[in-house]
Amino acid sequence: MSTDLSKYLDMYVTQTKEDIDKLADKLLEIESNPNDADAINECFRLAHTVKGNAATMMFEKTAQLAHAMENLLDELRSERAEVNPAIMDIFFKCVDRLEMMVEDAREKKSEPDISDLLKMITEEMGETTEQSTPVPEEKEEEKKESEDKKPKTKDRKKAATESGKKEDKKSESKGEKKTVDFKIKLTPECDMRAARAFIALRLLEEAGRIKELTPRREMIENDKFGGTFNALVEIEQDYADLVKKIEQIKDVEQVSADILKETAEKACDADAQVSIPRERMREIRSVRVKMDRLDDLLDSVGELVISKIRLAEIGKEIESKQLTESILALDRLASELQYNVLRIRMVPIDVVFSKFPRMVRDLSRQMGKEVELVLEGHEIELDRSVIDKLGDLLVHLLRNSMDHGIESPEERKKSGKTPIGKIRLAASQEQNRVMITVEDDGKGIDILKVKSKALERGLHSEEELDSMSDDELTNILGTPGFSTADKVTAVSGRGVGLDAVKSGIESLGGQMSIESTTGRGVRIAIRLPLTLAIILAMLVRVKDQIYAIPVDPIQETISIAPNDVKTLGGMKVIKFRGEITPMIYLSRLLKTSETHTGSQAIVVGIGQKKGAIVVDELLGQQEIVVKPLDKHLRRIPFFGGATILGSGEVALIVDVAGVMEHSRGGYVKVENHREPQDRVFGGGISNE
Repeated sequence: MSTDLSKYLDMYVTQTKEDIDKLADKLLEIESNPNDADAINECFRLAHTVKGNAATMMFEKTAQLAHAMENLLDELRSERAEVNPAIMDIFFKCVDRLEMMVEDAREKKSEPDISDLLKMITEEMGETTEQSTPVPEEKEEEKKESEDKKPKTKDRKKAATESGKKEDKKSESKGEKKTVDFKIKLTPECDMRAARAFIALRLLEEAGRIKELTPRREMIENDKFGGTFNALVEIEQDYADLVKKIEQIKDVEQVSADILKETAEKACDADAQVSIPRERMREIRSVRVKMDRLDDLLDSVGELVISKIRLAEIGKEIESKQLTESILALDRLASELQYNVLRIRMVPIDVVFSKFPRMVRDLSRQMGKEVELVLEGHEIELDRSVIDKLGDLLVHLLRNSMDHGIESPEERKKSGKTPIGKIRLAASQEQNRVMITVEDDGKGIDILKVKSKALERGLHSEEELDSMSDDELTNILGTPGFSTADKVTAVSGRGVGLDAVKSGIESLGGQMSIESTTGRGVRIAIRLPLTLAIILAMLVRVKDQIYAIPVDPIQETISIAPNDVKTLGGMKVIKFRGEITPMIYLSRLLKTSETHTGSQAIVVGIGQKKGAIVVDELLGQQEIVVKPLDKHLRRIPFFGGATILGSGEVALIVDVAGVMEHSRGGYVKVENHREPQDRVFGGGISNE
């Protein structure tokens, strides 16, 4: 790739990946509705765009493969060919290869061989192999001979700049606009004239504004021109550099550039006083920004929020109306800035959802099943940090549903169902949370098998299992390492991934629950926070340390008296709203006290589990900025981060799911857990 073009690589990769994703989506529409002319035309346009962008960046094989797809799509457009499974398979194989080639471009790898796909397309179109197979690399002698046929660079420079030198030097002064007539001629041997012309036009558009183009752009892009075209371009820069760039394009035989006389230039300027096209205006309103820059911005906003809280604390000690008003104004501005920055980071969940129709299609064919995927709520937005981690988790749930849930067409018919299974993937928003549902109409979970496996592994006694509801038994599937799978499959492996999905969801501050109806299917519900960066938390005090508990799993706060607490099976419990609720003493769990203390409790719920976290004092709710833990604290299962309070103190953020998972009446269950030897509170962290 040319050095001049390398700086556009990130833009090329991002844009082309988006176009390929759209192309894959439209191909799925064509497969489900072969007569959808609009979808076919859109696929043709997208393939054309991919070809043009690849050609611009000198990725010749990528451009050639997209061009071959374009030709086959044109056969469908003109009804010279009909949509059939063989053609669709070719298209999807091409899409897969294009995705791989774009990723290779990002990693600066060489382009892979595409002759197999070009051969498939050639055979499908009934053309000779010679017309569509890739052009072999030129031998050194042939390359040299081809170069000899071109005018020498020195001669071309002379042709390009001779007329320009005759013009007044004043017209070439920096910053003054001038209109230049470019004439670009391609070699007769050029086999990709449209692609080469596209590169030249892109360079001209980057340098200035194209006022006139002869022949019309449509004729050039569709390769319906004689290999020569003229462009009238309004530019400010020295056009000699632009000529050099165009000369570097392969198969460009000659470039000439003439500055128009002042009268002609003014006339053109007068004609050019028109409004910017709508497409260009939309382009100006959208800016691509790297995620690390947004992360830096969010970090700065987080520090501002901390400073705002500290200033508010100081303001309480100073009686000043002006100071109070200034603090309130700062609070409003900081909150608005925080809200806007978080909005910028929000990404439609369709970024994840759009990958799944193709995956379901391929797995259906692989497994010999018929599956319809229904997507809902694709416009719902989540923070990019959540989106990035969510995709793999949903992939596993969908694969698991297809492998273990949806039956074969024959089995479904015997059960009185339609042969086509259905999986519903839906997203919705509830205040500051997003609900995601994965639901299938398959055979459901074998409850008896779950009980048998749980008993076999010693997870529960037979009496405990008999007393459990179906929902409680179903959620045993979230136990680490638990599986009912009898064999390894290529689709969902050993079936040990539901616990990993559950852990992954909880690491995002979310919750997951499973519901099953035998013979009717499974419903998995996931609740996620909109963002992980700034959350609302309940501040509590245990001994002399302040902790933050995220408010989402909190159901209620209660005061407890010593006679309210009972002992059941070696556990401290309390009867709350008619239910026996285990007590979790943070002081015992964190080894800050050997006695059961605390007069306040926070009732929390994670899925089917419920507990009452006992603390000494409730300090109230506060918005906090989540900071990562020091390496010494990361492996302790009870904390999900830290925050800096307005007083300057460091408060550890309690991981409610971790506390409930690793505690039983306030005692740690993990045998290999090592406590920090030297605990420093009030502005420090634990050391080992």
